[in-house]
Amino acid sequence: MKTINDYVNHLTGLLRGRTVPENGVVSRVTCDSRQVRTGSLFCAIKGSLSDGHDFIKAAVSKGAAAVVHSQDLDEYATGISYLKVREPYLAYAMACELFFDCPAERLRLHGITGTNGKTTIAFLLEHVLTASGLKTGLISTVECRDGGKVIPSAHTTPEASELQELFRRIADNNCSDAVMEVSSHGLYQFRPGSAKFHTAVFTNLTGDHLDYHGDMERYFAAKKNLFSHYLAADGNAVINIDDECGKILAAGFRDKNVTAYGRGRDADCRIVNLKTGTSGTDFTIEFRGRRFRISSPLIGEYNAYNNCAAFAAAALSGVDGDSAADILSREIKVPGRLERFRDLRGVTYFVDYAHTDDALRNVLKNLRIIAPARIITVFGCGGNRDRSKRPRMAAAAAEYSDLLIITSDNPRREDPMAIISEIQAGIPAGTEFYIEPDREEAIRSASEAAGEGDIVLVAGKGHEMYQDINGRLFDFDDRKIIMSICAS
Repeated sequence: MKTINDYVNHLTGLLRGRTVPENGVVSRVTCDSRQVRTGSLFCAIKGSLSDGHDFIKAAVSKGAAAVVHSQDLDEYATGISYLKVREPYLAYAMACELFFDCPAERLRLHGITGTNGKTTIAFLLEHVLTASGLKTGLISTVECRDGGKVIPSAHTTPEASELQELFRRIADNNCSDAVMEVSSHGLYQFRPGSAKFHTAVFTNLTGDHLDYHGDMERYFAAKKNLFSHYLAADGNAVINIDDECGKILAAGFRDKNVTAYGRGRDADCRIVNLKTGTSGTDFTIEFRGRRFRISSPLIGEYNAYNNCAAFAAAALSGVDGDSAADILSREIKVPGRLERFRDLRGVTYFVDYAHTDDALRNVLKNLRIIAPARIITVFGCGGNRDRSKRPRMAAAAAEYSDLLIITSDNPRREDPMAIISEIQAGIPAGTEFYIEPDREEAIRSASEAAGEGDIVLVAGKGHEMYQDINGRLFDFDDRKIIMSICAS
C-alpha cells in the first residue's frame, strides 16, 4: 500500500500546489465519488458530461483522505490532502498506475491507433508474438487476454484504473509483451499514464468521434499523442504512409525510428504483387532488402495493410521475417471482422464492425471484387455519437451495393427513425433501398431478398452481443441471427 506522500512524489511533475497535513495510506484511487471509501484518493476531473469538482465535498464526507484537483476550490477541509495539478486526466492515470505498482514497466507494450484496422492488427500481432514463443497479453475492442483468461471488453481502451489493473494482471501472469488498441479517447485522457511503448502503429484517419473531439484536427492531435507522448525514446513507429495523415505523421517524427508501410515506393515495408479473392489475400512484403510472401485467410486489400503493419511491428520486435510471414499465413479469426457464413441456397453473409464511411467503403469495395452477383447491405448508425458520418455512411454503402436496408444500430437515447432520416439524406438518387428499424427483421429481409451467388453484408456491430436502447442493453448478436437463417 502506498502513502499520500508516495503519490505526491509520483505526481511531482504535474503539481501546481499542494497541502499534505497527514501522510496516511491510500486505500483506493478513483474519479467516481460513489466509489470513495475511507482512505481513498479522489481525482476530480472535469469531463464532457460532469465536473468532478462538484463532487469533492461528497468524496470527503465518504472518507477520502486526499483530493487531486485542477481548479481552485472554495473550501478546503481540515485534515485532507489537496493536490492541485495540471493535466488532471494524466494525474489520475498516473495515480492509478502507482496504486498497481507501475505494472507497464514490466511489459514491452505495442500500441495500435487510427480510425480503422486497430482490432485486426492487434489480433494479428498478438498471434505472431504468441506463436513466436513470447507470452503476450491483448487489450482490444473485442476482448482482453491477461495471459490466463479471456475477458470481454467494454471499451477499446479501458478506463485508466481498469487499464492499469489489466497491465498488472498481464505482468503477474508472466507475459513479456502486451498488444493494445489505443483509442483517441484513451490518448486524449492519457489513460496509459506514464507508460512507454516499444511499438506505436498508425493505421489511417477518417471521420469518426467528432462528437467528442469537435473536428478532424483535434481528432488527429489525440492520435498523435501515441507517438509524441507515449513512444519510448528507442521505440519504433510503424506508420501507413498511403494515408494522408500517416504521411504527415511520419514526416513530423523523423527524430523517431519510423518504419513506413504501404504500397508506394517510399514505403520501408512495402506490399507488392497483391491478389485478393474469396479465400483470402496473397501478397509479398519487401522489407530490408528481402521478400516475404504472405497468403492471408483475411479478405481484401485493407487486410494486406493490416498484415503488413503486424509484420513490421513483429519484425521490429525481433521476430524472424520468414517466421512472421508463415504465422500470418495461418488461419486466424478476428471476431466480427468479415466473419463469413453461407446458407443452403448459396447466399454468403458477412458480419463486419465497419461503422465509419471509410471502413464501410473499404469492405464493400473488396467484396465487390469477389461478388459473383449482387451485394445487399444492412447497416445503421449509433445514437448519441458523431452525427456527421450518417449521410457519409449512406453514400459509401450506396457506391458498391445493389440494395440497401437501413436499420438500427445501438440507437441509445435517440429516436431510431430520426437517425435513419439523417442516414437517408446521404443516399444518392436512384439507389434501391428500404427502411426496417427492427434490426433482426432487416437481416431476415435481406436474406429473403438474396438469391444464389449474392452477398449480404451486415455492418456496424460486428462482435457486439447487445443493442443499446434507451440506456438498456438487450441481447443481440448479428451472427446468431444469421446462423439461425443458415440452419433453416
